[in-house]
Amino acid sequence: MAKRHEVFPTRFLTAADLNGKPIVLTITDAPQETLKNKNGEEVKTVLYFKGTKKTLPLNRTNWDSVVDITGEDDSINWPGHKVEAYPTTTQFGADVVDCIRLRAPAQGELKPSHGKRAKAGKAVKPTADETEMDDEIPF
Repeated sequence: MAKRHEVFPTRFLTAADLNGKPIVLTITDAPQETLKNKNGEEVKTVLYFKGTKKTLPLNRTNWDSVVDITGEDDSINWPGHKVEAYPTTTQFGADVVDCIRLRAPAQGELKPSHGKRAKAGKAVKPTADETEMDDEIPF
């Protein structure tokens, strides 16, 4: 038997790609791209990651998470930062659907004070040694 994500592959990272487990990813680029949706086209910031071919278009929730994690409110400053992608669910209309959310990796988590976003400049970018791992991600 085949699973849906195997029969209908996509260039975008999906919750099914995570196999129920979180994964730490290093952002390599965060350009704005025009993507097609059922209402036509929409411009979104798309995250590219080291060691994987799949990308992650950001919704508002994940955009805000990247700002919180990196301490940077401009996506031009996101490359080099690590995020942890984890599978979860969310309400979508009347349905509950699988989704991906982002958080700070456990070993380097930045905690914004009083529920506010971390201020730009407070986040520390990983060193070259931390980003030079040559681990291929299976998606």
